[in-house]
Amino acid sequence: MNNYTIVAFCGGGIRGLLSATVLQNLAVSYPQILTGTNLFAGTSTGADIVSMLVGDTPKTPAEIVAYYLGPVVKFYRDPSTNPSAPAYSVDKAYLGAWSVHDGNQPLSSFLPQNILMTAFSVGSSANQPWNTMLFSNIIGPMLQDAGIADAATASSAMPGMLGSWTGNLGGAFVDGGFVNHDPTLAAIAAAVQSGVALESISAITIGTGYMPNWIASDTKTWGAQQWQNGDGNPNNNTPALLINGTISPVLNASLNGTSTNLIPQLAGMLLGNRYANINPQIPFIAENDVSQAALNELVSAAQNANLCAAETILANYWPSSPRPPHA
Repeated sequence: MNNYTIVAFCGGGIRGLLSATVLQNLAVSYPQILTGTNLFAGTSTGADIVSMLVGDTPKTPAEIVAYYLGPVVKFYRDPSTNPSAPAYSVDKAYLGAWSVHDGNQPLSSFLPQNILMTAFSVGSSANQPWNTMLFSNIIGPMLQDAGIADAATASSAMPGMLGSWTGNLGGAFVDGGFVNHDPTLAAIAAAVQSGVALESISAITIGTGYMPNWIASDTKTWGAQQWQNGDGNPNNNTPALLINGTISPVLNASLNGTSTNLIPQLAGMLLGNRYANINPQIPFIAENDVSQAALNELVSAAQNANLCAAETILANYWPSSPRPPHA
């Protein structure tokens, strides 16, 4: 294949509204991002977006934006504040994923459209070690048999926000952010493993907003206590990542440090000018912040995002005519 095209969507809860709005803006001038993409990859809220883009009756970007502003806002509006229980029902999250396709069809049924979603298995009562999981219809028969609603729910089950998800998957899964909330490298690797030449791959990553973190304190003196709970320095910027959780700088470094910086850097090293990352800087917005101010900030960031690199790639490497229709 001369050109193999990937669009990857990152994790971020309600911040998926930013991703969906960016996609909507790109699709106005470059509809081939919807019809000419070989592989849609997603983590967490990005997996939800992917699940809406595939199938016999995919949702339009405008419909996805409306979904975030409607059902997603409603879902996040009334969280439990008990830190010893999930803030929201994972069963309701699954029903939402199920309703997108009116079922839980296996990923293999969506071919020729390729799909990849990340999740993390926390193990099992049978002493099965925890492990990463790439739900995809282009690698491995077991992974192709996973249902799309199961895969999307597993990828979105952020600890603290939702309980882990088992469904028909045979294990307890939590958010794909613990694999990496940016699934771009996983998508590139899966494509290469399936026989695609690296030099034929072009990819666009659509993020959920870059929220820079930093520690102003002298970490040379820090022990486990400070890395786990911070030291109260108001000049630090490591907000709590878990819903109903507390500040934990080591968690920020583990989850955000690699995804928001390293993955785009490595993807760019692999693909050069065949890669673009759209991830405008925003203030900290929690994954369940559905205040009007937060929603306005996300839409504004998307509307003002620099799309030039992605548009150049779409013009040069995406086919102008649609891929073969869904079987």
